[in-house]
Amino acid sequence: MLENKPIFRPSFGNRPDQLIGRDNIIEQILEGLQSYPGSAERSNLIIGQRGMGKTALLLEISDRSKDFDYIPVRVTCGETMLENMIEILQKTGMEYIKEPKKSIKGFNAGVLGFSIGLTFTEEAQRSFGFRVKLELICEKLAKYGKKVLLLVDEVEPTVPQMRELATVYQELVGNEVDIAIIMAGLPSAVSGILNYKTLTFLNRAQRITLELISISEVEAYYYSAFSRASIEASADIVKAAAAFTQGFPYQIQLVGFFLSKYSVPGKPIDKEVLQRVKKSVKDEIDNKVLQAMLNPLSDMDLYVLKAIACYDEPIKVSDVEKNTGIAHGTIQTYRKRLMDAGILYSPRRGELAFILPQLAEYLKDR
Repeated sequence: MLENKPIFRPSFGNRPDQLIGRDNIIEQILEGLQSYPGSAERSNLIIGQRGMGKTALLLEISDRSKDFDYIPVRVTCGETMLENMIEILQKTGMEYIKEPKKSIKGFNAGVLGFSIGLTFTEEAQRSFGFRVKLELICEKLAKYGKKVLLLVDEVEPTVPQMRELATVYQELVGNEVDIAIIMAGLPSAVSGILNYKTLTFLNRAQRITLELISISEVEAYYYSAFSRASIEASADIVKAAAAFTQGFPYQIQLVGFFLSKYSVPGKPIDKEVLQRVKKSVKDEIDNKVLQAMLNPLSDMDLYVLKAIACYDEPIKVSDVEKNTGIAHGTIQTYRKRLMDAGILYSPRRGELAFILPQLAEYLKDR
C-alpha cells in the first residue's frame, strides 16, 4: 500500500480507507461462500444506486474470499468479460499449480487440454469455447484445493456475454463444479436480469440491496478518520458533518475529502469552512449522481417524482394520484418502475419516499 495514500477517496470504483456499515453483508456473503458446491448461497446479486459502494464491496469480498481458498476473478460486464475471466484465472491460478516446468514423459497434454500449468494447448485454445475452458481450469484448480469466485461489476442483461455467463454458470453448478458468483449492478439492471429467460435461475440467488449507512456509524468513522487525516474538528462539527452525509457512502467520502482540502493545519474546522464543504459536496452529488439517476427516466417518470418531491415524505400513493391527476392503475405502473429503478421505496404499505433524500431536494431546486 502506498504510504501517502489519502484517507478519503471519493471516486467511483475506488476503495475507501475503511468500509463501514457493511459488516453484516460481508459476513453473510462469506458464510455463503463456505457452503457446498451448487448452493444458492454461493450466488449473490448486490443492488445499489451509484455511489452506494457496490464496487468497494466487491473488492473487499474479493480479498477476503482468499482466506477460504477461492481464487477471485473480478471483471466489468462487457464484450470482453469472458476472455478476461479466463486470462485472469490463468494468471492468478498459476502460482498454485505445482508442476515441473518441462513436459513430463508420457504426459498426454492434448487430452487434458493444458500444456504447462493453466496454459492451454494450441488445439484446446482453438477448439474449446468459454464453457469448456472455464470448467477445465476449475477442475484443475480443484486438484490443488482451490475454488473459483467470479465477481462481475456493472451487470447489464442486454450484453450477450452476460447471458452466456449465466448459462455456463448454471451448467457448471449442475455439474457440481466448485465455483461461486457475485454480481453487482444498478437496481434497473438487476431487475432486467431477473426478467431475461436465460437469466431467471438467478432468482434463486441471494439479493442484497445496499442501504444508507447509519449516522452514528458515520460519526464514529469520522472521529477516527479525521484524526488520521490531521483534521481538527469539535464534536459539534463532526456531528454536523456526519449528519450532512445522510449516510450516503459516496457523500461520506466527499465530505471528508473537501474537509481535508479546505482545512488549515493547526486551525480547527469552523462553521464557515463546513458551509463551503457542503456547497462543494452538493455540486458534486448533483452533477455526478443525481442527474445520472434521472437521465434514463421518461418525462412522465419525472413528473411523478416532482409531484412527490413537493411534499413531505413519506407521501401516500393516494395523494400522488390526487396531486397528479393520474389514474390509480397508471400510477401503480410508475410506482413499480421507479421502485425497480432504485429511486423510490415504500416505508409502509401505501406510502412512497425517495431512497436518496438528496434527490427530493434536487428536484425541488428545479
